Formats: sequence, structure tokens, C-alpha cells
Amino acid sequence: MNPTIRAFIAVEIAQGSLAKIAKTLRPIKRAFPSIKWVEQENFHVTLKFLGSNVPVTQLHRVMQAVERACKSVEQFDVALEGFGAFPDANNPKTLWVGITEGTEELELLAQRIDEELSTLGFPRENRAFSPHLTIGRARRNERGEGRDATQTLAELLQQVEDVDFGVSPIDSVVLYSSELMRGDPKYEALATFDLAPLGADLVPQECDEETQNDPQPQSADVATPKPMRHAFDVQALDLDIDEELREILGDMPGRSKNRKSR
Repeated sequence: MNPTIRAFIAVEIAQGSLAKIAKTLRPIKRAFPSIKWVEQENFHVTLKFLGSNVPVTQLHRVMQAVERACKSVEQFDVALEGFGAFPDANNPKTLWVGITEGTEELELLAQRIDEELSTLGFPRENRAFSPHLTIGRARRNERGEGRDATQTLAELLQQVEDVDFGVSPIDSVVLYSSELMRGDPKYEALATFDLAPLGADLVPQECDEETQNDPQPQSADVATPKPMRHAFDVQALDLDIDEELREILGDMPGRSKNRKSR
């Protein structure tokens, strides 16, 4: 039986913005300690959740698909501002930091990734993409807080709805594995893919499913893609992917929270 992992694709936010978010959150976290708050080192903007049972033998194709998508989108900036909640502040379930600039670019990036991964059998997203940075999850029936407490949380969120958390450059995309733990989940960055530089001559990449399934060029006239920065050696995977991935996943050091700083 082939091993599987839980995986998702996201972009990271600059440490300066994360520090401002964490500082603003402190009094709210003290007032509502039973909310499931996301640790600062786990903050990210999710572009696509791949599922809980992604075969490790498919990871090299996933990496190639995400790399193709990233080559078609230029680097950009996002501006982060204020706190909010889904479905709304009076019925908070998911607490988030808002993104006021760079939303169109995030949507385009998520769309390109979704399109590329659909050729590998990953279901297309049927919901509109809503860019946000999740900071906590509130489950009223579990925390045992009444209506007054919910209203207080709504008031606190309203007080910080216009706080500016600065601008964060987005120049890469990260493929993560996610292991659900009793406490906080453990994230592991499996691969990082650079976006196209500003001013790049972006050419849509057209290839059929047969070409995408074959990691090797079909002729000498086809250029070999530049190596991407990742934790796996794609060429080694092509030689004996199942055995190699088992070994890597078993021996990979515990770097779940050792995320890069910008």
C-alpha cells in the first residue's frame, strides 16, 4: 500500500507583517483563550488544499504542475489590514486577517494552480476563492461562552478592523505537508516554487495530459526546466520514486516550524 500525506499549497507572509498581527492579537487571545488560535509560525494564505490522502508517488507530478503555474504569474505584493470572521463577526467561526491589495493576483495564482492540478485528477474548486489569512477558529458549542461573550468578540474585531499590518512581497509558493496533532498541526515545507520575475515575458504553457505525465523532454528541441528549490530530488524520484519517497519521508528531520524568513 502506497503511503499518503495530507497536503496543501500556500504563500507565506513577511515576518514584519506577522509580528504586527501577533502583537495586535495578544489582548484578544487573552480575552478568549479557548478559541483555537493559529500559532504565528503557521500563518499562511492557502491557495489550494490537496486533500488528506495524497499519494507520495504523485508528489513529483504535483511539483511539476505547481512550477508550471508559478512560471505564468509575476511576483506581486499583498497588503494586510484588519481582522474579521466567517460567516460574520456576530457568528464567528473562522477568524482572519483581511487582504486589501493583491487579491486579484492571488486569485489568478490560485486559478492557475487549480487548472494545472486538475490535469492530475485533483478536483477543481467549486467555490469562489476568498483570499485571507486564518488566525483562529471559534466553536461556540465547545468553548461554552454565551451570547455576551460572542458580542464582545465581535466588538473587539470591530475595533481592529482597520489596523494596517503592512505590505508583504509574494515571490514564491510553498507545497506543505500537514500532520494533524492533538495540539497544533505540524507543517513541513516540501517544495518552494519561484514566481516569474517582474517584467518577465510570460508565455502560456500548453501541454496535453500525456506530456504532463512524462517528466522527461520528448526531444532535444524541448528545453529542460530550470531546477526549482525543493526538498525532493525530482530526478532521483524518476528513477525509483516510491522507494525514494518512503526513505525521504521517513528520514526527514523535524523542521515543521522552521519556516523561512523574508
